Amino acid sequence: MLKLIREMPLIGLFRDIKGETKFEASGMTIAPFNDPHYRVEEWLWIVFDNLHALGRIDRHMEFAAKKNELVGHKPGENESQFEGLTYIESTGHFLAMEEVRYHEKHEELHPFTHELRISEDGKQYDTVQVCPVHFTLMGENKGFEGVHYQQRDGEDLLMGLCEGNHCWGGERGKDAGNGRIVVSVSNGKSGNGCGWNVVKTVRIPRTAYFTDYSGMAVRGDRIAIVSQENATLWIGSFDWQALEFVDEGRVFHFPRDNHCDIMYCNVEGVQWLDDVRFVVSSDKAKKYQSYRCVAQEQKVHIFALPEDA
Repeated sequence: MLKLIREMPLIGLFRDIKGETKFEASGMTIAPFNDPHYRVEEWLWIVFDNLHALGRIDRHMEFAAKKNELVGHKPGENESQFEGLTYIESTGHFLAMEEVRYHEKHEELHPFTHELRISEDGKQYDTVQVCPVHFTLMGENKGFEGVHYQQRDGEDLLMGLCEGNHCWGGERGKDAGNGRIVVSVSNGKSGNGCGWNVVKTVRIPRTAYFTDYSGMAVRGDRIAIVSQENATLWIGSFDWQALEFVDEGRVFHFPRDNHCDIMYCNVEGVQWLDDVRFVVSSDKAKKYQSYRCVAQEQKVHIFALPEDA
């Protein structure tokens, strides 16, 4: 069982909430920002699938802290559908993963990356380019839920976590224990010609016996994956040369209530803080879910692995 350290509703973190009351947090990453006013070396950055904004949060998670910022908030636009976020150290840019979009040229559903550049004052961002991942998705709301960027042997490598089993939606997507990570490389182009070409679809070991896969985080050769429906975290070891898992991994459950019922029903994003601690984001609860789920919705939480992990 994971051990809760601290949690805070997202609406309580920002001094200026920009008129927003709904924060459907999804992906997150740890990345620097050189702000001369605050001595913070690394910040927690969060995307929301309902907002065109990046949340920049000091990892102390203080209530209504002035240094926490909704970067580039664009009110009135359609929902962003950003489900994952990763950082490119060489450029200082971010890649936000749009879960799924209709690709007009191919007449198929594909995930898309949005390369985002933060302004010098840290208040805004602009979109450098939007690039498709050339992978056909089989459902309009079952795309990539997590993303990780890494350079390997001089090439840009992108990992996308499929939400559904077999990378499908519908009943086949609920066939537990068939999780997939799609690995692709950049085609090196910019602008409208950019894209990511798939090199391998990686099977997640069946010990991650989940009906959905909602977030992914990488630390060295360890990959953490969370499931929203199962309220569970799985950690496995990964070989970056072979691009495959090398062990069966281990499962950890989020805390339950006194009746052993799930409380963390909407776990969406995950990121390592160090070797034993994680930060996790929770999405908005569904209308049909229990009050237990509503109590934990739209929050960030910090958990620790058990001592025997």
